[in-house]
Parts: sequence; structure tokens; C-alpha cells
Amino acid sequence: MSDTIERVAEPTPAEERPALPRSVLNRSFWRFFWSFQISWNYERMQALGFCWAIIPVLRHLHRDDKSFAEAMQRHLAFFNTSPIIGGPFILGSTIAMEEGGSAVSADGMKVAMMGPLAGIGDALTFVVYNSIIFTLGANWALNGQIIGPIFVAIMVLVPYYLVRRWQFNFAYKQGKNLITHLASGALQRFNEGLIILGLIVLGGFIPSIVKIVTTLHYSGKAVAGGKQPPPVTVQSQIDQVLPFLLPVLLTAFIYFLLKRFRLNPIWAIVILFAIGLTLGGLGWFAKPVAITH
Repeated sequence: MSDTIERVAEPTPAEERPALPRSVLNRSFWRFFWSFQISWNYERMQALGFCWAIIPVLRHLHRDDKSFAEAMQRHLAFFNTSPIIGGPFILGSTIAMEEGGSAVSADGMKVAMMGPLAGIGDALTFVVYNSIIFTLGANWALNGQIIGPIFVAIMVLVPYYLVRRWQFNFAYKQGKNLITHLASGALQRFNEGLIILGLIVLGGFIPSIVKIVTTLHYSGKAVAGGKQPPPVTVQSQIDQVLPFLLPVLLTAFIYFLLKRFRLNPIWAIVILFAIGLTLGGLGWFAKPVAITH
């Protein structure tokens, strides 16, 4: 991701680019609304949905095919956030920055905001709001009242649309104002700050996405008081010194393969699959198990 951001050349300045008509913005929003997660996959998660949503904007801003293809390629990078609260906000902000001629800001902002907004959006949507709405609807449905499913359908479809539409419009307007008021020097510092923040957030994803625990252990031969001390697990020692060391090392190894050999992500998944089968079969690693007291 960082390499992608660094290699991006800034497009032409905002004053030399065609302004976005409302019809293009509407097309982008409705693409997001109807198909954002249809193409969700384990390689890049919501990247295809995001790229599909922003294509009308990119086509309008980049009239030559080469520039358009490069812009699409940037938005095919890994992306994952809450589709209800978060996704529309990031899309609107990204469009504003693309229109303002700041591709680096757009890429950095996406990476920086997808994690925090995913946590906030999922908690508010699925833990709080959906729990209340579906509980009420299920209670009426169990009592044989047709209002139950009707209530749930209305309270999901209507608020979800309004919340997403408001986020999209608000983020686009605020992002456009920000780009307009920033001077060139301030914009460069803003870009650098977004890149740094984005890489920090992306690094913070590692412990929550990559799960690896070793079962290796060792025991001393010394006997104290007629008893041999219990074996010491390697994982417990690692956790005391540097928690999540193994996930970080594994991520660094895959990143090295991608950078050094320009490996296709699919082959990286195949390599991880083979390593997991081999080391798991040898009993060196196992799936993390929650410890209950």
C-alpha cells in the first residue's frame, strides 16, 4: 500500500480539470448503494465494490485511457470498512480529493479512515441499532402480527439509505472545501500526514486479521525437590517480550515476497495455505484458542 501511494503522480490541478456534475455524483452513490459488497472477496475485500462505485467519477476526471486506468488501479487496493457508517463517508471524501487533484490525499485518507470508521460503524449499526430493531420486529412476528417484518423492512431500508446519502453528500462538500482552502505547501504536509496515519492504521490491522500461535515448548532437565519443572511454551515467552510478534513477522514475510518477487496476491495466499498445512501438520502451530477461567 505504501509503495502504491508513493508512486502515484499527482493529477492535473483542480482548476484544469472538468468539474463533477451532479449526475456523475449520483451515479457513483447509487453504484455504492446497490453493489458495494456484492464482489467482496478475501484478497481485497471491498476494493472491487469501491472501485466500481468511483468509476463514473474517474472517467469524468481522466479523459485519456492511460490516466483512467492508473486511477482505477489505485482504487483496487485493499479496502474494508463498515458499509453503512463509514463507507459512504470515505467515498464522498475520496471523490472530493480526486476532483481537487490530490490523488495521494485520496489514497492516504482511505487507508487512515477505514479502520476507525469500521469499528464505529459496525458497533452502532449491528450491535446497537439492528439489535433493537430486529428484537422488536421478532417479538411482533412471534405473536402473529404482520407489523413485525414490515417494521423491520422500513426501519432498515429507509434509515440506512438516509444515513448513507447524508454521509456521502457531507463528506464530498467538506472534502471539497478542505482542498480548496489548503495552500500547496499545506496540502503537501496534509498528504504526508495522511500517508503516515494510514500506514499506522494498516499496521494496527495485523493483530486482528493475522492469527498465528506456536505450540512449541521446551523443558529443562534439572530436577528441583524431586520434581521436574513444567515445560515452558514458546508462545507465552514471546507474548511477554513482544506480543503479536509472529503475526508481524508473517506479514513482513509476505510483504517481502510481494515486493521482492512482485508476487501475485493469489500466489501469496497459496504459499500461506501450504505453510499452514505443513507447519500445522508438524504440530508447530495451531489455531488460537480462547483461554477460559
